[in-house]
Amino acid sequence: MMSSEKPSREILRVIDANLNRVGEGLRLLEDIARLVLDDAALTEELKTMRHELLAGDLELNQQLLEARDSEGDVGIDIEAPGQGKERELPALIMANSRRIQQALRVLEEMAKMPGVTLGLDSEKFKRARFNFYTMEKNLLARLKHQGAD
Repeated sequence: MMSSEKPSREILRVIDANLNRVGEGLRLLEDIARLVLDDAALTEELKTMRHELLAGDLELNQQLLEARDSEGDVGIDIEAPGQGKERELPALIMANSRRIQQALRVLEEMAKMPGVTLGLDSEKFKRARFNFYTMEKNLLARLKHQGAD
């Protein structure tokens, strides 16, 4: 770490929540690419991105876990309108893609904050976000192509 200043518990919670969103969303899309689309290349791309983005050192992961407060999270029971509805596969892909993109943007901005070194690289999150825009497009195109078969 460049600074001896440790990020606040609240900042760590924001980072933890968004890393979890990225991982969960990528895992869902990875499983769709693998098990629904049988697309090895897309599966590998998603898996590689997930591992690259979520690989953190032990110190970072310990800090994030110590800051986590799932039971005390005020947003745990808040749902957006229509969030609980059933979704077709394309809508599921788009919803999780937006979740990933938004979380990557939050991480990109958090990594720029003074004192939030933690080994987070804002440029890595930015590149991943832009790469993911293409992945989402490829996933949806592959799904559409499969439906045309």
